[in-house]
Amino acid sequence: MPCMLVSMEVLIKEDKENVFLNRRELKLEVKHEKSATPSNQELTKALASMFNVQEQQVLIDYILTKKGCSISLVKAKILKELKEVKSETQTSKSV
Repeated sequence: MPCMLVSMEVLIKEDKENVFLNRRELKLEVKHEKSATPSNQELTKALASMFNVQEQQVLIDYILTKKGCSISLVKAKILKELKEVKSETQTSKSV
């Protein structure tokens, strides 16, 4: 299903549901004629609006563009839910 987003067209090449890791794994083809390769931030915003999720739920693994081409291959993940990041501080024990 092609989707036009700010001078780029996103085509889904592969869409896998990973139930064990609670996420969706995507391989995409992004056509960006007459513009530079889209940044991670631009793609994150585009995919978040395309899949109706928060930007924090979208993870871009890589963006590959061949020199002189206006087509990029993208691997991304859409997390089903946001998990709170736990920051733990280590305490040293005195002996």
